[in-house]
Amino acid sequence: MFIELTEILRCPRDHPESYLVAAPIAMDGRRIVRGVVGCPECRAEFPIIEGVAYFGPPARGGAAPSRDAAGPGYDAAGLVAFLGLDGPGGYAALVGRAAGLGPQIAALAAGVHFVAVNPPAGVAPQASLSVLECPGGLPFKSAHLRAVALGADHAGGGWVAEAARVLLPGLRLVVEDEDAAPEGVAELARGAGMYVGTRRG
Repeated sequence: MFIELTEILRCPRDHPESYLVAAPIAMDGRRIVRGVVGCPECRAEFPIIEGVAYFGPPARGGAAPSRDAAGPGYDAAGLVAFLGLDGPGGYAALVGRAAGLGPQIAALAAGVHFVAVNPPAGVAPQASLSVLECPGGLPFKSAHLRAVALGADHAGGGWVAEAARVLLPGLRLVVEDEDAAPEGVAELARGAGMYVGTRRG
């Protein structure tokens, strides 16, 4: 996990947003390979193992949310276009099966740090891609991400509302579900199994 990512993380437990503290044990450059992320509010501790931060039991390959064996109906270049990431800087989240494209997307959108949340098996952390497991929601502070993409396996059950919450106003939410209707998001496009919108200010 990229150490500076700690600045935008929040505890996923049910209490007011507060900062988290990272305690690295082993580092590889700016990446925490092994350590702990702690919450001063509730004293919860979340382990970082082999570069992956676990904010709950691993969701990879688990029963919920379910995984669709077929891949998404878009490629990395298409998803970068949907996300509208012009210029470097900031963070973007790829959730569920959308995170399977994380390594390719990180190479295409240089200067943006991507966070793969609950990605398919085989997605590993790298210089511009952090990996988090958090089956209960998105462990980011409100209004801190440049873009969020939800795969079809995370297009329901409160994930869309979570994605809208963490997105900066005016920036894009992509959902692999053309029937998505997120509150507080202005629709830009809908069709071919996809929804694209921007968070209202």
